Amino acid sequence: MTEVIWIPPIGGTVKLTCDGSSVGVHPCGAIGIVLRDSRFVFLGALSSNIGHATFIEAEFCAFMLAIEKAMEMGLSNICLETDFIKVVQAFHKMVGVPWKMRIRWHNCLGFCQNIAYVCVHIHREGNMVADALAKHGQWLSLFSS
Repeated sequence: MTEVIWIPPIGGTVKLTCDGSSVGVHPCGAIGIVLRDSRFVFLGALSSNIGHATFIEAEFCAFMLAIEKAMEMGLSNICLETDFIKVVQAFHKMVGVPWKMRIRWHNCLGFCQNIAYVCVHIHREGNMVADALAKHGQWLSLFSS
């Protein structure tokens, strides 16, 4: 097994690691998000069932929900991490966003333009906790809190 070394964000930055999951013939989507500060301190986590969604929609939804959580918390310096390269490409190049998510996506990008942010791709091994939370979300009732 490969050793995974987690590098904390620079002081004052909150790292939001997110992942999406989708299973089944009529896919049920779920998301997982982990928040940590620059000293490795766990700030919180989120696991949720998002209803019918393809795996691409689940990945995008997890990323947008992480940004929305940052907005809600009033964060002004964030590092967004995902293991889905298409989300990172869409974030930097504005292409590949599922059409039914485009308005929400643009609202999230508008928030990011007013804060300090970094968006990075991480390998699946660095996303294990968010992945586990997303898989856990599959078992939650839709819209449970």
